[in-house]
Order: sequence, then structure tokens, then C-alpha cells
Amino acid sequence: MGTFVQNLNPITGRSEWEARCDDYDYHQEVARSAFADMLHDTERNKKYFAALQKTIKKLHENGIKANVLDIGTGTGLLSMMAVKSGADSVTTCEAFLPMANCAEKVIGANGMSEKIKLIKKRSTELKVGPGCDMEERANVLVTEVFDTELIGEGAIEIFNHAHRYLLTEDCVVIPSKATIYAQVVESPFVQSWNKPRLIANLDADILLKVPKEIQECEGECAVHDLQLSQIPRNQFNPLSNPLEAFEFNFTDPAGVPKKRRSAIPFKSNGMGVAQAVFFWWDIKMDQEGEIVLSCAPYWAHPDFESLLKSQKDGENIPKQNVIPWRDHWTQAIYYLPKPLTISSTSESCLVAYHDDYSFWFDARNSQESNITIPRLSCTCAFHLAYSRTRIGQLNYTPRTKKYMSLLEDIITPNSVVLSMSDGSLLGLCTRPLGASKVLCLEPNKLSRNVLESYVNANGLTNVTVLKSLDELENPLEITHVIGEPYFVTSILPWDNFYFGAALMKIREKLRQDVCIVPGKAKIYAIAVEFLDLFKIRAPLGECEGFKHDVFDSFVENSSLLADTNVEAQPLWEYPCKALSQKVDLLTVDFSSFHQSIDNSGTLHVEGSGTVNGIALWVDWSLDGSDKERRNVTTGPVLAPEIGNYISWDLYTRQGVHLLHTPKAVKGGEQISWDVKFIPNAGDIRFKFNLE
Repeated sequence: MGTFVQNLNPITGRSEWEARCDDYDYHQEVARSAFADMLHDTERNKKYFAALQKTIKKLHENGIKANVLDIGTGTGLLSMMAVKSGADSVTTCEAFLPMANCAEKVIGANGMSEKIKLIKKRSTELKVGPGCDMEERANVLVTEVFDTELIGEGAIEIFNHAHRYLLTEDCVVIPSKATIYAQVVESPFVQSWNKPRLIANLDADILLKVPKEIQECEGECAVHDLQLSQIPRNQFNPLSNPLEAFEFNFTDPAGVPKKRRSAIPFKSNGMGVAQAVFFWWDIKMDQEGEIVLSCAPYWAHPDFESLLKSQKDGENIPKQNVIPWRDHWTQAIYYLPKPLTISSTSESCLVAYHDDYSFWFDARNSQESNITIPRLSCTCAFHLAYSRTRIGQLNYTPRTKKYMSLLEDIITPNSVVLSMSDGSLLGLCTRPLGASKVLCLEPNKLSRNVLESYVNANGLTNVTVLKSLDELENPLEITHVIGEPYFVTSILPWDNFYFGAALMKIREKLRQDVCIVPGKAKIYAIAVEFLDLFKIRAPLGECEGFKHDVFDSFVENSSLLADTNVEAQPLWEYPCKALSQKVDLLTVDFSSFHQSIDNSGTLHVEGSGTVNGIALWVDWSLDGSDKERRNVTTGPVLAPEIGNYISWDLYTRQGVHLLHTPKAVKGGEQISWDVKFIPNAGDIRFKFNLE
């Protein structure tokens, strides 16, 4: 038996029913979980193990039994560590049933089924007492229920419930404490992910100003999580040292406060405008605070200097990557509701807030530190309609200039422009550039509201925002169809080929000489060696001495059933070296988008290293030519050099094919590839084989 699953095809824009196996949802959840990433975090594993060994040894030295509760066991790793550390009893729970079943098998494979009681429930559903889930309260809690925000997965309530119902008064909790760090920064680069900028032509004349309601909106407090260490150091000005915003004491039997406000005074390191807060945390594993795991970016990491000195000759690891890598806990940016001008002599205050699940921040002069603000909420629709990446893309000047250069050449007073991209301001720009009439296709209601606010704020006439192509009254009058292209349903770069599918719906109604921008698109590929990203799909084998072959098979089988062989990743956050030249896999001509393509070829490995992935991206040729000035890339912003790290576009996600079995290469090896594109079905399939 099977089941049918409804999916939106991003290229055709159609909702389609696909036949799947009965457990498709199960396999999809397993394949996309972050368990493998966590288990590859060696520092995390070792420090949890060390804390368990220290805690259990200390209890036994004092004649006290160690009854351990492990909440959210995953594969059972922490529970097995507790057994190996000498725990007298171990009870563990896991609510995600597929993982609970896997943990049962992993624990069995390690010969510990009789020593670990596994309960397939949430910790908040556990009962204590004779004949219940737990015979008695535990005096040791070990758990890892954190995310990048620390508390975003409900950690506060999990700890508080455990103290009320599952733990003894004198229990030991691993980790014992956590500290939230915040660093106030000035960074127009970072702010470009949050606030739109005006758009000018090549002569610096303003074409579009930002509506007042968008300028004054405080934005959203939603966390912007990313690898802070990968932001170029010259792109931000730290106005404060890292500040301790909050401490969470997980051992306190009274529990963790659910809502707090903290005013932290600071003196600036220099002059600037406070625009954002960099955020991270550390955890103290033991009660004495001797075993510490830090999620700080490299410049604030306590072990950075020692790790940098310990690099081996020839390792060639960028200094920002010498600290332990993890992707399940990154760092984050919070945007301040209003900028604050700071001088080196002024006293300022960072005001931090948290509730059950999230944080937000404000910066004030010291005399205003008593002012309290509510949780930030967008009032202009802009921050709700567009992702952080999309906002940054709209603000990226080199990209905008390429479009402006072309539009200034082709737009005339007789131009009638149809703009087909979600949240695109390019169509609106053609009106002040001289177009007589502009039609903007915008199916998304929030985005329509944003475009209409731009129309009103800039006094634009003869501009119509359309909900669908069915509203086109006179397609023959259209002289130009333009797109970036960008669509909110797109995940992979070529999902934006929806531009071609939408164009084909009306192509027969358009004049033959209509100008189409972009004219063509190319998908490129390059063989790479990822420094760390490959770990998210790499098998474990063993983890801290515990067999995990069962888990490896479990994830691999689910991935084969539920995942495609190319996934989307923002590669500027994940360094990789080029091991081949780029190759052109296929070229799409939007004037004949309906034509299917079946190409094959070979990637020639030239560098030495370990091939563990193929990176893919799209280049958009605005006028259909090969001219660099008419080319907008979603890939490398500088020509890749064999053996060197690639500089990637910051405002798109690239495609990544991670090899199941990485291979050491010396140059001369070949990777055969095959790509099939069926436009009418919206189907692009890739195959790669390292020969």
C-alpha cells in the first residue's frame, strides 16, 4: 500500500499529487532531523561525557547512588555514557517515535538494553511512583534540549517540569548553567538584511525611496541564525565587548524564570551607530563551571588562540574555522528597533528581554535604561513578506547595478513592462526610468501591500499590481517582460525557472518581438572539498566508543526515500575548496522554455584533497549574451581557483550534492554527470558518479 502526498512544484507552480510509501512522513522527519549533525559534534559529546563521569564519581565518593534521567535521548548516546560512567540506574525518554525506535536498537546493539529503561514519551508525560514510568525521582538529569536561541525548543518548561515532578531537591543537572552573551555592533552590511535602502540609477538619481511606514517599522524579533564567524571582520564595528545578558541556572529547584528583563550598562569601544546585537551562549556542564562549551564566534571564543596555535603545518584552515564546528547550535543576529548613536565617552545600556521561547533587545542611553518595550512586531508587512536573505538581496548594490545598466539601455517612453518576480522592485524602477506603463505580477497579499506602499510613497502613476496573469487585459501592448527572477516558493536556485513556466502561459498572447529579461539561465557545477558541511550527511560508525551503525542505516534509508540528491545551503557560511573548474550543465532559453534538455559530461578533478561534494548554482544572463556585465550569479562572486576557498554569493542558497562516500583525490580523477530537465513537468534531475 502507498499514500498520495500533495506537493507544490516550484517550477510549474502547480500543486501535484505524488505516490509515496505509507511511512513517507516518518522517513522525511528522520532524514531532515539534525541528529547526525549533533552526533558529529565531538566537543559536545566529550564534554557531556566528562561531566557525567565527574558527577557520578563524586556522588559515589559521597556514598550516594546515581539515578540518571536523560530527557530527549536521541540515539541514546547520553544514556549509554551514563551507564559507562557507572550510573546505578538510567531512565530515558524520547517523544519522536522514529528516533525512540532507533534508540532502542542502538542501545541494544551496545549491549545495554537491560541497563537503560527507554520510555517513548515526552518528559512532561512521565509519571513517578511504584509501577509508573519512574519508580523514584532521579538525582541526576542529563539533557540536550537546546537550539541556537537556547530556549527556542521549550527548554525552560522542560527543566521546570522536571524539577517539579521528576527530580530530587538535591539533584545535579547536566548542564548546570547557561550564559547568554550579546555584543552591540554597528554594521551597514548586517543591517542590509533588515532595512531596505533607496534605489538609484547609475547617475545616483533616486528612482525609489523607501516608504515612511517601512523606514519607521521596528521590524520582527525573529532570530536570524547564521554562522557569525563567516561574516568578514571588516564588515562590522563592535561597539561593546561581549556582555552577559542572562544566566540560566538549570540546577535551581525553584526553576528558571519564564520572563525577564535585564539592563546591562556598557561603555563603547568607540564611536558608531548601534544597529544590531550579535548573540550566542555557553553552557557550564558541571556545578563548578570547569567544563564549559562555548558557541561563541571565533573572535570571542575562549579557546581561539590556543586552537590557532595548535594548527598543524599545511592544514590551511581559515582562522575563523579553527574553533569547533557545529550547525545545530550556531550564533544569531537580533536587530535593534531603533539605531542609537554612541560615542566613546557616553554611557549606554543594552536592554535584554526573554519570554518562554525567545529573546529581543533594545539599546538606550543610560538615562533611558528604565524604559521597557514589548516584543517587536512588524507593522509595515515588509519584514513579514520577505526573508532576511531576500531583504539583503534587494539591498545588494552590485547586483542592482547590473539590472539598472540593462534597464537604462532598453526602457523607452514607449515601453510597457510586465514584471514577474515576487517582491521585486525592478518593475517599479522602470516607471521613473521612462516606461509608459508598468504591470507587476504579485500573487502574495503581503507583498502586494508592500509594492502598493512603494507606489504611493513615490507618487508612481500608470502602475498596476496584479494578483494573477488572468488579470492581463491587453497582453499585446507589453514590450518587456522582466524578472530577477525570484519567487518565495523557490528553495533551490533553479526553482526560479518558474519565470519561464509563467511566461509560457502567456507567450502566445504576447507580441513576437517582446523583450525578455533575463534571456537565458545556466546551471553550473563544481567539485569541492567542504571543510565541515559534509558532516551533516556523513555516517558515524562509532560515537565516543558507542556503535551507531544502526543509526547510520536508519538515516540513510530514510534519506533515500524522502530526500532529493541535491539540497539547498547558503555556502558562504560553509567554506569549501575548489577541486575542479566549473562546468556548464545546461542552458535554458526563456524564449523557448518548453524544450526538454538531456545533457551529460564529465567534471575533471584537478586539485588534491578529498572530494565530498558538488556545488551547483544558476547564472542569469539578462540579455541572453555571455557578457559579464549582463550576468547575475547565484554562485561564486570571484572566479574559483583550484585548491582555494570559494567566495560565494551571500544572498542566495546554492545546491549541494554530498557524496555518500568521500574520496581522496590527487588530480586526474573524473566525475561523470547527467542532467535531465523536463519543463512541462517542472522536473530537474541530477546524477553524479565519481569514477
